[in-house]
Amino acid sequence: MPITLPPLRPLPPISRRRFLVGSLAAGAGLLLRRPLLAAEETVQSAPVDPHRFALLSDTHIAADPKLAARGVNMFDHMKQACGEVLKLDKRPAAVLVNGDCAYNTGEAVDYATFVGLLKPLREAGLPIHLALGNHDHREHFWQAIPDARPPGEAGAGKQPVEDRQVLLLESPRANWFVLDSLDKTNSTPGVVGEKQLAWLGKALDARAAKPAIVMVHHNPDEKGKPSGLTDTKALLDVIQPRKQVKVLFFGHTHDWHLEKRDGLHWVNFPAVAYPFAAGKPTGWVDAHLAENGMSLELRSVDPKHPQHGEKHELEWRA
Repeated sequence: MPITLPPLRPLPPISRRRFLVGSLAAGAGLLLRRPLLAAEETVQSAPVDPHRFALLSDTHIAADPKLAARGVNMFDHMKQACGEVLKLDKRPAAVLVNGDCAYNTGEAVDYATFVGLLKPLREAGLPIHLALGNHDHREHFWQAIPDARPPGEAGAGKQPVEDRQVLLLESPRANWFVLDSLDKTNSTPGVVGEKQLAWLGKALDARAAKPAIVMVHHNPDEKGKPSGLTDTKALLDVIQPRKQVKVLFFGHTHDWHLEKRDGLHWVNFPAVAYPFAAGKPTGWVDAHLAENGMSLELRSVDPKHPQHGEKHELEWRA
């Protein structure tokens, strides 16, 4: 369930071709607060790259900043990732967090801590888009940030997909479709659902001329008893034949992994929080869109990890 947090200070112009953000789940009514001064002024003055995006997943932030899980302090990992985004020579057009924002059962106090960690990014003028995963809880999130509850498409009063919320970001070189795969809080499998898939198909068909990127929290999973998306085949039936879809991003497994299937790139995000397997990297992904592809760079929390700085060039299928 994507939620959009607007920046806490206005964004400067980023190019002659204005970067358009079209959101079907835009959080309206969040009050602007006093901007940070002094050190943050240098961050705010950094140029914005309309083709750059900071991609994070599986942050698992708990109410207690000192809480550790699997030997990792999640608060410290997320704080470091946000700090690295702020120090980029060119600021990203947006930050996307692909679900499991909260630690375990998505308590309102978890989200209060999580949103506090995001505050420096918002005060630097960065829009942030949040999707919820299986360890998130819709109502608790809205309790933490009541004004972030989406008003519906163009103020229509209802969402285009009943009981689900979707996000469309239109950038100069690609459209981003962020899906809602949260089924039950603290239950491992996820589902997109027939209504959301129908919306996705129609939205993709209406924008067939521009590359499309699909993002969902749960991983594609074709096992008999899946722990990822239970309707994986149905999702692939929508996106695989639509050649404008170039990448499927997902998280959930806490594993940095890339593969290519019939021209479609599958990219599994690392967790910002902790890995499930020893030796796997944690961190975030620095993404740059090109005219006919995308570059991805892993930014490991541990700069000594052998995969820190690992780069991948994705070429779009015809």
